Amino acid sequence: MPAAQTAVAHNAPRFSVRASELPIGDVAEQLGLTLRAIRHYEEMGLIACGRGPKNVRTLGTSARARLAAIADLKALGLPISEIVDLLGPDGACPDRLKARLRAQLEALDARRTAIAGYLSGL
Repeated sequence: MPAAQTAVAHNAPRFSVRASELPIGDVAEQLGLTLRAIRHYEEMGLIACGRGPKNVRTLGTSARARLAAIADLKALGLPISEIVDLLGPDGACPDRLKARLRAQLEALDARRTAIAGYLSGL
């Protein structure tokens, strides 16, 4: 084998990230999360990270979708302890989660009505 081809073969990566996986930093930036939060969710068993070059955590399509759902539920005001209980293992919206979100919406509607009433009295 010529020397140039030998050098290329020796410099080839030993493994590579699958196209469907993204490094944890890219996912954190896309979802507006911190790396620490994502690592915490992984430690809690909410998501599963893969490993890429240099042992960098990576997230596949399903893990990113689940993480996006977690971020959305956190933004809606649900504490992570409740998300753990409500979010099914496959990331689907179980009936309990739907019921909890409906209850939260009703509470917000009641609060909005109370605020509007207070404002009209000013």
